[in-house]
Amino acid sequence: MSSGAKILVIDDEKSIRKLLDISLTSEGYNVSLAKTGKEGLLQLSNIHPDVVILDLGLPDLAGIEVLKNVKERGSTPVIVLTVRNSDTEKISLLDAGADDYLTKPFSVGELSARIRVALRHSLNLKEEPIYKMGPLKIDFNDRTVGINDEELKLTNTEFNLLKVLVQHVGKIVTQKQLLSEVWGPHAVGQSHYLRIYFGQLRKKLEKYLLSDLIVTEPGVGYRLNSKILEKNE
Repeated sequence: MSSGAKILVIDDEKSIRKLLDISLTSEGYNVSLAKTGKEGLLQLSNIHPDVVILDLGLPDLAGIEVLKNVKERGSTPVIVLTVRNSDTEKISLLDAGADDYLTKPFSVGELSARIRVALRHSLNLKEEPIYKMGPLKIDFNDRTVGINDEELKLTNTEFNLLKVLVQHVGKIVTQKQLLSEVWGPHAVGQSHYLRIYFGQLRKKLEKYLLSDLIVTEPGVGYRLNSKILEKNE
């Protein structure tokens, strides 16, 4: 999966940089390191990484400002490392454009898995008429969903919710974003809509042993669990 993909690590902790350099290089990634936000943004322009690993606690620039700067320059996936674990911060990071986050301390194995998802997503940023992974097939033009070549009958709202998650596969989509994209900006405070419709959608997926396809991130949003689909490929 790495195929020599370029990873930029921006972290002021020398031990973290060394650990990720050794671990990710051994997996075949091309790793570049930066210990400040300014250095990281300079390398961003020079090497054009495929994924950025960004620590929020930088000595010179606020991590969230670096995140916004990266996103202003393009669609490079950013995985944020943070020592804080509040829902408010998670939501602000995702709204600012973070593709994923890990709370320190974290396992290198978990980070590697998140990188693989980010790379897959970056290769499929343009919406294709048909999405296919494992047993799941979605035709965006015909608005049909199939599982193991059997049609899954969904309401318009259920289809729209699934579509948003697929378009951001592996990434947490905040409640605010889902409500805004499916119902419009006027509905951003109606989180109960999501509980109701995702509940209905999970019941329909139970028949195919895919009720865990949609993961709830409490207080934050929802994520499509692509690992479930990969197991069935």
